[in-house]
Amino acid sequence: MQVPTIEWLGLQITEPMTWITNWLVAIACFVFGHRLFYDEKADLSQKFWALFFFFIGLASIAGGTAHGFINYVGPKFHQMAWLLSGISIFCAQLAVLPMIENSKVRVFVRIFSYVQLMVMSASVLVFQHFSSVLIDSVVGLIGVVIPISIAHYLKNKDRRSILIIVGVLSNLIPAAIHLMKISINQWFNFNDISHVVMIGCFYIMYQGASIKSLEEVSSATASEVAN
Repeated sequence: MQVPTIEWLGLQITEPMTWITNWLVAIACFVFGHRLFYDEKADLSQKFWALFFFFIGLASIAGGTAHGFINYVGPKFHQMAWLLSGISIFCAQLAVLPMIENSKVRVFVRIFSYVQLMVMSASVLVFQHFSSVLIDSVVGLIGVVIPISIAHYLKNKDRRSILIIVGVLSNLIPAAIHLMKISINQWFNFNDISHVVMIGCFYIMYQGASIKSLEEVSSATASEVAN
């Protein structure tokens, strides 16, 4: 199928709606990240969630640029987007570390997260395929963020954890749209629809991350995670 292409300011722009919707995701994530990071009362977890949104935004900028201006930037921009996505998943994993009260488990998850980031980065550079990011996201979000959040919610019944869980699981919707290639037409396809839905999913995660401090976690624990 021929890739939708328009001409704008003398440039051949491929997949224009994918470019635009990717950048819309980026704008939303930058807003979420900025609000979290510069909140005067933000705790350590919120700072890492802010970085999660920041790197998702950068990945969306790179991904949108790759889709829209592939004739000028080449496929390397796709790889850049995948690497930035991997860093965002890493930040999400660090964001839930303060929820782990057992210091040995916390150290293990932190080391695992660093190793996972290195493996993901190497696989992107070697295999140059989106599956590296997909696997990394499943391991990081479904395998690390959700179980920790569930355990924390069951013990403390805090709204932050449950909204993070709902937000992460809601991302299965755009994933399904992408997998089943649900499209309106070639100009607004599964990529574009999933991007629009993702904004709503990230908003749920932002709402969860913006909830104030984890009352049961001491400042000493937060300092230990930071070091």
